[in-house]
Amino acid sequence: MPSKGVSTYSYISVDGYEVEFTVPAASILNTAVDNFTPKNLEIDSSDIPGRLHFVGRFQWSVLFHGEVIASAYNDINSLTGKLSGGTMTATVDFAPIVTHNAIITYGFYAAGPGDFGLPNRHQCYVTICSKDNVSWMGAVAPPGSPAAQKAFSRFVLAAPHDNGMNSMTTCDAFFTAANVDIISDIKEHLPCLRFFQHLPDYLLLRRLPNIVYGVAITQKKEIPLMLHLGARYFEFRPAKLLPIIRKVSSLPDKYYFQHSCIPGLAFDEFLSQLAAFLDENPTEFVVVHIRWDGVVSKCERPSQEVIENMLDEACGQATQHNLRWGGRECLSQSIDDLRQSGTRLICVVNAEKYDSWTAKAYATLTPEPILERFESMNTEGQEGTDLTILQCQATSQSIKEVLVYSVLKAHAATSCLTSTKAHLDSQTLPWIRTNALDRLQADKLIVVMNDFIDGATTDTSIELSRRRLAPEDGDSEVSDLLDR
Repeated sequence: MPSKGVSTYSYISVDGYEVEFTVPAASILNTAVDNFTPKNLEIDSSDIPGRLHFVGRFQWSVLFHGEVIASAYNDINSLTGKLSGGTMTATVDFAPIVTHNAIITYGFYAAGPGDFGLPNRHQCYVTICSKDNVSWMGAVAPPGSPAAQKAFSRFVLAAPHDNGMNSMTTCDAFFTAANVDIISDIKEHLPCLRFFQHLPDYLLLRRLPNIVYGVAITQKKEIPLMLHLGARYFEFRPAKLLPIIRKVSSLPDKYYFQHSCIPGLAFDEFLSQLAAFLDENPTEFVVVHIRWDGVVSKCERPSQEVIENMLDEACGQATQHNLRWGGRECLSQSIDDLRQSGTRLICVVNAEKYDSWTAKAYATLTPEPILERFESMNTEGQEGTDLTILQCQATSQSIKEVLVYSVLKAHAATSCLTSTKAHLDSQTLPWIRTNALDRLQADKLIVVMNDFIDGATTDTSIELSRRRLAPEDGDSEVSDLLDR
């Protein structure tokens, strides 16, 4: 009988929670023991009541001490594999769910037949982490503790990859005003458009939102929610709009996160959100790394003076606690010294990084090339750099056939960026937890970066920070004195 498969993944780090995945006539109940363990279900026509009935419901439910407190579903045709309705039909709508003690994040990828190496099974993941992640740095390195006497670089920080591309709001403001006359200019600056040379300009204009969605939208949460999940490192590429975008759109003339020349979150809004969070959470820090990798040269960049003035303005918005910003020198200072001076927003520009990412390795739909990159990294490679970055997300949109298929077969839940999320995380995050600190022993800041930031990624960074800041020989006497 016809059937459509669904691969499921869950991660749970809060006591009392379980995740149940169900289809007609079958279910899976996961606890924390099942973290990072892929499991499969089938929506089989033989299990759907009625003659010539092919639509069955896939659903996940989060249970707290046996009571369902959250759920989402999609109705799936077992014959065609397509979605026929539900609450997970658009990636942009996968809003996190906040309970009294946890944050639930989830995602769903609607798979086709498996062309070009893409999965032929739908993909669904659910992660559950503690609301206490909002102040995890204060818990791991409490003020006055031996851990807080260590250098800030001992932290391991979770990072949302391309955090400024967390919605289509800015892009949509441009698309509504765009016309076919701008296509030639856009083609010049977006290399991925060469994959669509077979489309006339008027069709390309119509497809442009889907292309941007498939290439650039790597996050779906607002910055405050990322911070509450536990993210503490943010790369930002601030620049002004491409002249043609500024000409045809009504967007304000200011600095935005740029993905090549695709605009995302405004820089001033981003800094204000960071400052508001730090003002509310006096034990926490945020690192901002300003870079311009791949940003089109026609997009005007802010000067160092402009950046510093914007940082001053953001910190000046704090009303509850003293808040200052500092530079690269902060990475080697003690956590306590930084807290005492109020220097909790750290901004580095074009810092030297030891990065797992290469264009060749990350143009993949499978975890093996990424794990090979992890395996190749070592302590010696960290020397002469400021920080080490382990990137968990693939750059599958750089594979021509994958991107073209994802765009031309566009469905709101079929971005190629979502196709690999759960499968890769189930391999990369356990590797990092098991191996990263043994292989990377230099006293350098370590960053764990991922698309669609979630509780499994942030918990990984928190656990590694806890290990790196754990008491060492000689710390016990200091701890005893502080406890008296």
